[in-house]
Amino acid sequence: MQPLEQLVGQLQLALHYVSEGRLCRVKTLTISSTRLRLNSGLLAGKPVDLAPKLTGVLFSLCGTAQTITSTRACEQATGKRPDAAIEQQRIRQIGIETLFEHLLRLSQDWPVALGNESLSAHELQALFKLKRELLKVPNPAVMDDIQRWFEARLLGLPLQRWLDYCTRGDAKKLSIRGLIGNLMTNVCRHDWEHLGACPQQPLPEQSFEWWRQRLATADAEHFMAVPDVEGRACETSSLTRQWDNPALQVWRERYGSGLMTRLLARVLDMLACWLRLRSASEAGFSLSGVEGHAGEGIALLQTARGLLVHRVVQQHGLILEYHIVAPTEWNFHPQGSLYHMLSGLRATSEVALRNQAQALIAALDPCVTYQLEITRDA
Repeated sequence: MQPLEQLVGQLQLALHYVSEGRLCRVKTLTISSTRLRLNSGLLAGKPVDLAPKLTGVLFSLCGTAQTITSTRACEQATGKRPDAAIEQQRIRQIGIETLFEHLLRLSQDWPVALGNESLSAHELQALFKLKRELLKVPNPAVMDDIQRWFEARLLGLPLQRWLDYCTRGDAKKLSIRGLIGNLMTNVCRHDWEHLGACPQQPLPEQSFEWWRQRLATADAEHFMAVPDVEGRACETSSLTRQWDNPALQVWRERYGSGLMTRLLARVLDMLACWLRLRSASEAGFSLSGVEGHAGEGIALLQTARGLLVHRVVQQHGLILEYHIVAPTEWNFHPQGSLYHMLSGLRATSEVALRNQAQALIAALDPCVTYQLEITRDA
């Protein structure tokens, strides 16, 4: 049996560079994907209730979001209506998954990409214990423990003070302590504050009818693989969600969409998620919706990595069509954000070029593994 990593596929990036004096400059970049897509070909004729089970298992990195988005779409297609208590529990589960995805990426992937020491196994075990406790039942005491955890280990400051410094753009105060401060210091040490800055193309909010029209056509399979809005490859991420946050404004003005801005947007997205959980404003997690017609259901959900969309068409309880459009397909589009972020890279060596590329890939956060091949053009 194939390992799950091989079954779900990976991203493949081929970067070619040329030497210009003492610098290596990216000349061409190709982004492709072998990522598994649960589509009509795989699911046609299968029972509708099988789809949520498969999506949660195969796409386990955001398994809760995948399962619930699939469940909502299938419910709409079959005319089922969950009661309010079930829906509120789902929204809470999504919020918890999103919060802990942010915490893990900030405490593991970002440190590795920037050459920092990541959190110890003991510290991560404490985090997972908090997650298990929070999933059992809403508990203000556990929320207090989570706040103490990220204030001590990530922010190095009380939450409100950190937000005040962030809004003021006080890099010196933010960099003094905490893992985020260490990451900011390393970004500056590498001179990577502007790294990857490029014009933004945020995914605009679209109606359910827009999604239905794009996914009910003959080229739906192509759209799932390389989605676009009127020919434009768009981004859906922490950065696009936090772009208009006043706490990010000064960083946008300084560094555009560069690496420093992306780092702080991820922290702000994590804090926004935690604040919604803390205030029990559960409706704030969904940023999504569902809509159904006869035999058809569409569900939209904001996840840690961006907007997730599921569409199902069924008849007599059997699937006729199934489509998923995930954030990774937008963000790692062959002409999307990562393409533009990497295309402008220059470095003093091939090793330095690889380090830059890996930092930007980690910042955009794919939901599958990737293979990065770097070749010098003759």
